[in-house]
Amino acid sequence: MATTIDINDAWFCEHHKEVCTECDYDGRADNDAAFGFDPADREPMEAPPTTVNKDGLHQCKKHGSTDCKLCFGWKKQITRGRAAAKKAAKKA
Repeated sequence: MATTIDINDAWFCEHHKEVCTECDYDGRADNDAAFGFDPADREPMEAPPTTVNKDGLHQCKKHGSTDCKLCFGWKKQITRGRAAAKKAAKKA
């Protein structure tokens, strides 16, 4: 079983990947549901480099924030991934 981490309300494996072959982990359905989407076959998100603050929360290394909208814009990333998957399906 993969060890998961919560980074600003999205789930990733300990390698900061939403889909990881090393851990045999796929968190796309859980993350889609958490952000109000039905599960879809989309490209996985990858978390930016983070550090853990004194409260045990992940914060982006670039801005030092636990709720950075630039680095942790999961809903926007999921929306883009879903649109790209839909577009690719139409071409197939």
